[in-house]
Amino acid sequence: MMYDTIVVGSGNGACGFLSYYLEAGNDRSIRERVLVLEEGDDFFTTSDITHQNNWTKSYAEEKVFKLHNALTPKGIPIISGRACTMGGGGSINYTMMHESSEWLATHIGQDEAYWDSLKAELNQKFARPNPVTDPSPVTKQVLQAAEKVGFVVSTDAIDNIPNLEVSDTGLLHLFPTQFNSFGQRTHSGVSIVDWFGQGVEIKTRCRVERLEFSKEQGQKPRCVAVHVKYLDTGMTECLSLDRNAGKVIMCAGGATPRLLWSHREELGNDQIGQHVNDHIVMPLGIYVVDKSIDVTPRDVYIPVFGTTVWQPEPEQPGQETVCCFDFFSGNFERLWFMIAHLYLAFLFPNWLKRFVIRLPWLFNIIKNVIRVFLQGVNLIINLLWGLYNLVQGKPWHDDPSLITAAIKFNAAKEGCYSRDDSRIELDFFGEEEQSHFNQDKVVANSEIAKHMALLNGLGEQPHWLVKWFLRLVTKMPYQENQIEEYVDVYSRRFLLSEQHLSGGCLFGKAIDKGLDNAIDTGKVYGSANVYVADLSSVPLPRISTQMTAYLVGFHVAKRLCVGRE
Repeated sequence: MMYDTIVVGSGNGACGFLSYYLEAGNDRSIRERVLVLEEGDDFFTTSDITHQNNWTKSYAEEKVFKLHNALTPKGIPIISGRACTMGGGGSINYTMMHESSEWLATHIGQDEAYWDSLKAELNQKFARPNPVTDPSPVTKQVLQAAEKVGFVVSTDAIDNIPNLEVSDTGLLHLFPTQFNSFGQRTHSGVSIVDWFGQGVEIKTRCRVERLEFSKEQGQKPRCVAVHVKYLDTGMTECLSLDRNAGKVIMCAGGATPRLLWSHREELGNDQIGQHVNDHIVMPLGIYVVDKSIDVTPRDVYIPVFGTTVWQPEPEQPGQETVCCFDFFSGNFERLWFMIAHLYLAFLFPNWLKRFVIRLPWLFNIIKNVIRVFLQGVNLIINLLWGLYNLVQGKPWHDDPSLITAAIKFNAAKEGCYSRDDSRIELDFFGEEEQSHFNQDKVVANSEIAKHMALLNGLGEQPHWLVKWFLRLVTKMPYQENQIEEYVDVYSRRFLLSEQHLSGGCLFGKAIDKGLDNAIDTGKVYGSANVYVADLSSVPLPRISTQMTAYLVGFHVAKRLCVGRE
């Protein structure tokens, strides 16, 4: 069987692309044969984790979260994850916030009015209750703590989904929560696609191994087939494209540049695999929420996003950097599982992490060891806490609610894919060779110190013994004089990314912006029929990437449909 369109991946970019592309085809009664290929499980398997069991446990298990082979130029391993499931990162991400239309126009093309309009069109596809009308008690606590130290609430939003503003003042962006009162994710990217419509087929547990190109004299190389492996059976298959009008839409995230890498010379496109980045994420202290504040399962992710801007001093090198604060809350067990993936960074030495990120079987073993470890520690702590409550004359299960935060920001220096395509180099905390200036360290030290009052305003600091243990394992600071040590140790031992890998096939460098011809939007330079419609097509956004990825896919689909009319 031949297909008209093969979409590689089913994550945010693919959901954005398919939501427009399939609907537009139905409106014009065009019956294309569209095939979607997904390496991970189908949504119904994934939803058992992300909805019924609360998706945060997936970090302590192995079902969704997998690792890139990411290291710094100095060989320090980075725990850089990827979602591998139908719906991709949309099944675990939560922040609904757009990059500014100015940024999108600069990096993708079109004007700001176009992006404002496209955001409004895309936003209509999501459930987006007004976050201002009924904030939860713990959301109010975060807002009050932030406003006390000078943050103000941003009003820049389209249909209740905020846009990034860059301001000298700290800004608070309230976004619609995607969790119900039980803490279940009830609305994600897969919900905006008609997966059961005519003409669309999805194959899950199906990994794309390579693309096959054919070149006729005087023509650009054309992808004629996609070779896949079915993970449950080990069988392989060659899936063919219509040789006249067939096309491939690459929406595989971090795998997109990797699949195209071996064709760089054939396509005459040396920009594939360049300009790669991810957010550095640094966990901050855990605090105890006041007993009078009701924390529900829906508050695991608090729907408030804080942004600040670091500006270099006039005599100092460096470039403007937007820093973001995420807030999380819940009882001990929920937070314990939510941060389970951090234990790979905090508990294991770098030499072992280098093996873990390259060997999936070792990663699976260690993830399960961590899961068992967490269950055991959780049992012991619950028993001790229950006994403590009984001594104090309190109910056995009178456990406190906790709250924490993380800071994330763009690494100052870009990375790239390696020559053998098995490794991604991310230059976290990289120094300038001449001046030895390390912008990432300066940003982290400055912004954490500047906002210690905000962190300490979230709740009460835990018992000194708990703080001692946290500091022993993680070095997380509770006072300003502890920040420099944390940043230094973190930069050498605890490197974590936010699982927001971007770049590798940038608009205007590796792929066409489509400014001269709409139907060329997203087309890989040098190819006749391969397009990119995921986060690898743009530099790393300054905020959480989910809505930007949806928007990129939506944009490419709309331009292709306009171009063929």
